[in-house]
Amino acid sequence: MDSVNVIERPGASEGIAWPMHRQTRDTGWRPPVGTRIISVDDHGMEEEGLWEKRLTGADKQRAPRLWHGDDGRWHMTVDGQSYDVPGIEGNIGEGRPGMWDAKERLKDMDAEGINVSLFFHSRAMSLVRMEDKAFFTRCMDVYNEWLAEYCGANADRLIGVGILPTIYNPSDSPAYIEKMKGLGLKALEIPSAPKNVPYNASAMEPMWEAIAASGIPVMFHVGAYLEFRGQGALGANLTKNLGPYRPLWSLLAFSGILERHPGLKVVFCEGGFGWVPWTLQDADRIYQVYETEMRPKLKELPSFYFKRQCYAAIMTDDVGLKLARDYDMTDNVLWSCDYPHGESVFGESRGEIKKIFDTLGEEKARDVVGRNAAKLWNL
Repeated sequence: MDSVNVIERPGASEGIAWPMHRQTRDTGWRPPVGTRIISVDDHGMEEEGLWEKRLTGADKQRAPRLWHGDDGRWHMTVDGQSYDVPGIEGNIGEGRPGMWDAKERLKDMDAEGINVSLFFHSRAMSLVRMEDKAFFTRCMDVYNEWLAEYCGANADRLIGVGILPTIYNPSDSPAYIEKMKGLGLKALEIPSAPKNVPYNASAMEPMWEAIAASGIPVMFHVGAYLEFRGQGALGANLTKNLGPYRPLWSLLAFSGILERHPGLKVVFCEGGFGWVPWTLQDADRIYQVYETEMRPKLKELPSFYFKRQCYAAIMTDDVGLKLARDYDMTDNVLWSCDYPHGESVFGESRGEIKKIFDTLGEEKARDVVGRNAAKLWNL
């Protein structure tokens, strides 16, 4: 019987400590001298009372409330409705002080060997659920302005991912992106699954054109969507949430968005890389089989556009890493710690980075852990 390489993982009874309790595992290994480690997907908590403090006029009275409670947890309400994620102990992903304290964050980055962190919001994007989309935009203004200030104190190490709120008014995109640039923001995100926003609609073209023209990659991040209820729902929901990009990328490719905007760079965060070869294989086959029915017609097969313009971020992804190596797609891979979320590799970053070097060899590993990101964001 042939031997099988089994990926060793803790058993079900061997839980992994919450990030708030984790200690860095340092075996003494270090990457080659000169290697720059850039994590492209981390998180930070917005300032306590952010919207109440900074919104003005009538907006101040209806501002989203964000606070660190006496129970040691973070909470947010909008129009009296709780925006906390039900069914999950909040401190699993939001309990480490570096989530909101920049000094503690930098200490943790140093311990993990991370030079630069691109970091997302914790609660801000959930405001996309608000019915008043003009108010949503004003709330995002406040968030982006605060984010630029927060990162400004450590601009060489902390790169905040701003939120582009123009999905409801795509023609406002050029001016808003200029505003973000003026704030000093180098990275931007749009929602990965906004309700009633068809990204392939012709009305969205001004947004795609503006993002492409800006030279700033557009980032997508997984969200917390609660589809299942009852027994096993938590595990099923989280597993589903960590694999949302097959349909989203397919829409960008088949609709011709990627072809029409060759300067558009797209980054898919926290979904790993394993989905990519499988999806590209199927997309190419589908296009060829149904070619007579395809609208629009593409000049190249869908996989061409991923390889030219798209990137996927891994944390710990043994399968995806080997597939990227075998399919010669390491130029399309980025690395992240996902600090300080429960599924993050915080505490194990050095070991995960070593695995990348062991799997890919020095040059390609340097690309994945830092050089690809440095090139994308001109860091």
